[in-house]
Amino acid sequence: MQKYKKEAFLTSENTCKLLYENLPVKIFYKDKKSIYLFCNENFARYLHIKTEEIAGKTDYDFFPKDIAKEYRKYDKEVIRSGQRKDKERRYWKDEQELIFYTIKVPVKDEKGNIIGILGMALDMTEKVKLEKDTERSRHLALLGELAAGVAHEINNPITGVINCAQILLNKSSEGSREKNLASRIIKEGDRIANIVSKLISFAQGRDVKEKTMASIHEIVSDILTLAGTQLRKDCIKIKLNIPGNLPKILVNFQEIQEVFMNLISNARYALNQKYPKSHSNKILEILAEEITMHEHKFVKTTFYNHGTGIPAYITEHGIRAKYLSYGIVNNHGGKLTIDSIEGKYTKISIILPAIREVFLLKQKK
Repeated sequence: MQKYKKEAFLTSENTCKLLYENLPVKIFYKDKKSIYLFCNENFARYLHIKTEEIAGKTDYDFFPKDIAKEYRKYDKEVIRSGQRKDKERRYWKDEQELIFYTIKVPVKDEKGNIIGILGMALDMTEKVKLEKDTERSRHLALLGELAAGVAHEINNPITGVINCAQILLNKSSEGSREKNLASRIIKEGDRIANIVSKLISFAQGRDVKEKTMASIHEIVSDILTLAGTQLRKDCIKIKLNIPGNLPKILVNFQEIQEVFMNLISNARYALNQKYPKSHSNKILEILAEEITMHEHKFVKTTFYNHGTGIPAYITEHGIRAKYLSYGIVNNHGGKLTIDSIEGKYTKISIILPAIREVFLLKQKK
């Protein structure tokens, strides 16, 4: 019987250890003086130490003074009240905002005296960011619908303006001030009409499924017509290197536009996060080149920026959720690659088969 109790105790201890080491939370235990006595592997990894190295340390050994001071105050609230305390804590580390939801509960002995604090911290950063991105996508979709409606409303009056200017142009004598003004009105009116046309095409393109021959230069040019004003407003410089002799690609024009718009939007967000104002490194480079993979020709388009980069904690699933372009590119027989270092840069490449290769790849299948 005594042997059974001992084995049951050891089994119970091992089971508890297995549970707290595999929970997706950071667990720690402090005494009444806020000195660490124990932590699980998850918390130790976060502090870049081994679990056995936590004993005898305080928050001042691991965190900036202002954060450690706040944690100490939080501990005292738990000790004084004898009640559980929950808090959401946001702070910056390596140019990245981290969000933790922390629960601290008083630990009592058999007499009811508080002898320490048990804490659990859940990293909410990725979840909150993905929720924000989802909400942002929803807002962008609504704005797209609104923009399409506004664009349709603009179409009719701008056509009227161009037609009236054309009549004025036809009736004006050569070299006159009226003819010059009419010519300028038509030119600017055509520019507005072109932007409106691209806006309507982009907003309604989701329902168009057929693929057509297109050039990377044409796709990028159309997207920059729509996004260029906002990029200039944010002081983001565009560097283009798209050779004119690149082979054509067979694509759903609007879907690939959506991919490029998504990448430009993410680059803009990352650059604005790192450089809220004008900066010499606030640059978005868009490069295109012909490459050969597995004896087939492809067109590789790269979007390169020195913004915040992709945080190291974001999983492959999180990256796929952020860059919804994966599915579209895969459906085009292409590939999307990501090269990023947190806080330094992000380089995303879209690789699509050249027009001749599309048919060769289909024949292979």
